[in-house]
Amino acid sequence: MTTDRLREVAILASLDDEELVRLAAVGRERRLAAGQFLFRQGEQATAFHIVLDGQLETTREVAGEQVLLLTHGPGGYLGAMALLTETAYRGTTFAVTDAHVFELDGDELRRLAFAHPALLRSFLPVLESVSGAVKGVERDREKLLAVGTLAAGLAHELNNPAAAARRGVATLREYARQRDDALAQIAQPGAATEDLSALMALGAQAADRDAGPAPLDPLAESDREQEVLATLEDHGLADAFELAGLLTESRLGSEWVGRVAARLDDARLAAGLRFLTASAGEQVVLAEVDAATTRIADLVGAVRDYSYLDQGPRQTVDIHAGLESTLALLEHKLRAKQVEIIRDFDPQLPTVEASGRELNQVWTNLIDNAVDALDADGRITLRTRRAGRRVCVEIADNGDGIPHDLQARAFDAFFTTKPVGTGAGLGLDVVRRIVVRNHGEVRLESRPGDTRFRVLLPTG
Repeated sequence: MTTDRLREVAILASLDDEELVRLAAVGRERRLAAGQFLFRQGEQATAFHIVLDGQLETTREVAGEQVLLLTHGPGGYLGAMALLTETAYRGTTFAVTDAHVFELDGDELRRLAFAHPALLRSFLPVLESVSGAVKGVERDREKLLAVGTLAAGLAHELNNPAAAARRGVATLREYARQRDDALAQIAQPGAATEDLSALMALGAQAADRDAGPAPLDPLAESDREQEVLATLEDHGLADAFELAGLLTESRLGSEWVGRVAARLDDARLAAGLRFLTASAGEQVVLAEVDAATTRIADLVGAVRDYSYLDQGPRQTVDIHAGLESTLALLEHKLRAKQVEIIRDFDPQLPTVEASGRELNQVWTNLIDNAVDALDADGRITLRTRRAGRRVCVEIADNGDGIPHDLQARAFDAFFTTKPVGTGAGLGLDVVRRIVVRNHGEVRLESRPGDTRFRVLLPTG
């Protein structure tokens, strides 16, 4: 390597000829083929790399995926931050094209930086820029993962009532067809008008029972179906087994068989019972559709409350409403682990002036972390109370806890106790930043079986 070539590198421009001669002697050249790795994330830094020709890219693993962090062309350099702080490489760098790199050992870079303050000063903005880029990528990715988790849970929660509503509509169409067919069979020439009127009245009575009694447990329902079947067989109906099932589904007991039989002859009894089951069954299904659409509306309302849609950047925030909307969006994850939620809310808790959307991010991160810390059948306690002129929101879990020697680092960026690839270590950093931005503070206490995060916020 010639000194003239090194003098063309912008970062080395402040060095005198003697220093450049030394670097040319102690440094080494390295050529990379396209696709070849220069170093990998997590490896201890050993060299300072200057790109002479070609292009390199640095990616960082976030939640199991490689996310582009930086690109490096001729004159770019890598490894200064890791070498000066004696830490591992924070990303993985590889050649996008064939590349030519000049390298210095870590000891030589440290000597150079401290012997030439101007060089060290030129590193600092780049170090800050790289650190900011890493944090930005991690935070953006963490937010996307959080949104993805919420979206997946919400989609799951919406799917069940939406599917129930679709099934209900299809069943209503079938009941309407059955009722029309049955009525056509009954209203044959010679049918007495008063019998038809009585049947219509019975159908109205069956339908007016507000969906009938509550569903029975499987054993009791089976017993009722057998009782209905016996009554139908006493009337000599050939399709008694099918009719017994229809009556039971519509939550009609054997007494309704007698009521229809009192108005219609045996030849039309089966059709009359089908008319009755369709009339009553419609109301049962309508109640199910109403419950399904109400659930959908509740979830949509929870999303609106959670996001503070169409509201300004700061609001008068009801802490309890925010916690409840967060729980609604995390319900799928809570149910999957069978987590017990205990609410210990102060009914007189005052409101706070803050960004409701941001505070809901805080509750989401803390509750989501608590769920991750629990085995099946764990417990999370949400507690609110006054604390002088502030409100205190406590989110506690009975998991294994955070070791005492790690608690001081819990809110540090990139620190995580989760397995590699499952956490970026920014959830609690985001929590701390949001709470501070809203003029509050967050505290941690943890021991095995009792981990508590306390968020203190000024009252509105």
